[in-house]
Amino acid sequence: MIYSQLKQIIPLQIALTVLLLSSCEGDVDELEAEYSTDQVTSSNAPQLNETFEVGKPSNVNEKVYMHYLAWFGEGIGGRHWTDGTVSEPLIGYYDSQSWATHLYHILLSAAVGIDGAVINVRTEYDQQSFEKFIESIKRIDAIYPDFEYDISLSTDDQDATINSVTQRFSNIRDSIIPNTTHYLYKNGEPVIFIWDYAGNVSPQEYRNIANNVFYGSPVLLKNEIDVNAVPGQFVMNSYYPWIQGWASDGSEWGQTYLNWFYNTKIDFQLNNKVEFVTGAVWPGFDDRNVVWGQNRWIDRRGGQTYTDTWSFINNSFTGDIDWVILETWNDFNEGSELEPTTTDNYQYLGLTATHIASYKGEPSLIDSEQWMFKAAIKIYEAAKLIEDGDRDCSVFHPILEDAIEHYLKTNGQEAHDLAEQIILG
Repeated sequence: MIYSQLKQIIPLQIALTVLLLSSCEGDVDELEAEYSTDQVTSSNAPQLNETFEVGKPSNVNEKVYMHYLAWFGEGIGGRHWTDGTVSEPLIGYYDSQSWATHLYHILLSAAVGIDGAVINVRTEYDQQSFEKFIESIKRIDAIYPDFEYDISLSTDDQDATINSVTQRFSNIRDSIIPNTTHYLYKNGEPVIFIWDYAGNVSPQEYRNIANNVFYGSPVLLKNEIDVNAVPGQFVMNSYYPWIQGWASDGSEWGQTYLNWFYNTKIDFQLNNKVEFVTGAVWPGFDDRNVVWGQNRWIDRRGGQTYTDTWSFINNSFTGDIDWVILETWNDFNEGSELEPTTTDNYQYLGLTATHIASYKGEPSLIDSEQWMFKAAIKIYEAAKLIEDGDRDCSVFHPILEDAIEHYLKTNGQEAHDLAEQIILG
């Protein structure tokens, strides 16, 4: 079956599973009937927006995706947190398989204009987290069926073999795509990212596997340019830059590399070596605290490094970059995270919202008082209490859904206050 046709029947399959999404026993509608939103609406609340804005379908061609790590286990002693980090997440050392974590990351990233997550998968744990992330987004679909947010897999080349790549691609075809309306497509074909670590599988082998598994020609993107690319073959449909620039004092942030990369990619497009141009931005890098570190450091310079990498896209090559990859949302081990931290709070999300608004030519959804940031934190805290069984799901899950609905309508303060009521019990 052609996969563009398969997408047309998926919504019916998804609709049949919606009632299973609540963490409570019983029907979601019945639970909502037990609780009236009038009981929790603040008497002094500001005038509320009645239309969905976060994740609203858009005709803008420019897209922004975040590179996402799904390998963490809960607590400071949890999986991968023990390997060493530079900063601590603002919500604490979270679990990558928690639906509360997923809701927080999806809502917050969508609010600043990010179009979806490219989830890095290397291990079985990563794969499980990827599949649970897809299940978690259905909680938002149940509230806003038109919620637009793409999910793609980035296959990590470490330890890869032809057999393991074939199995991973087959899993996307057989288990992932039939179970979601959110898998990323371009021109009717599924999109897969390749993070080439050691060249264990060649670009041509990836292309052969993808075409055989999907009975078509999936869109493949790989980090770093293949300078030997042949016009018209499109072994890779696009390439994206990856974090570069190392100096002992942290001053080298990749300026020379990015200038070469974009000029080369645009030349590739003109000469039919790639189908579209993908860029990337990063706030910094620091692997000096992680167990596998190589003493590499790119100084964040108080946000200037992030602004400078965005400047290539919004100033130097305006209109030439089709997609942008944020590197990264949450690689705390190597210090390239944009996610809020106890050190920088919401600084990098504020910058992200501003830069994306400029890139897409659309207004930012973030209010001046940053209720959309504060509400996302509260929604996470409330959801985690329900997920952990510390709040009665039959009572509080409907309130959580109301909070999420208000968040999606950019009623940040109302969403914050509803979530706070769950927290207070």
